[in-house]
Amino acid sequence: MATEPCSNEKYDPIVAEVRAARHHLLEQYGGIDGYLRHVREVHAQRLEREREEAERREAAELGKSA
Repeated sequence: MATEPCSNEKYDPIVAEVRAARHHLLEQYGGIDGYLRHVREVHAQRLEREREEAERREAAELGKSA
């Protein structure tokens, strides 16, 4: 998703990619606060999955040693 350069600037594909990413984040999350909220939710979910997995491994180890 490339953007047209202003008349006084040369087209830069990296700048175009950054602008496209910014546009996507604004559309999907409504801005930086929404994106940070999303990242925190994903992080909390990952921590919960890791905690549950550790509990399952611990229970399996206890079951093997009994």
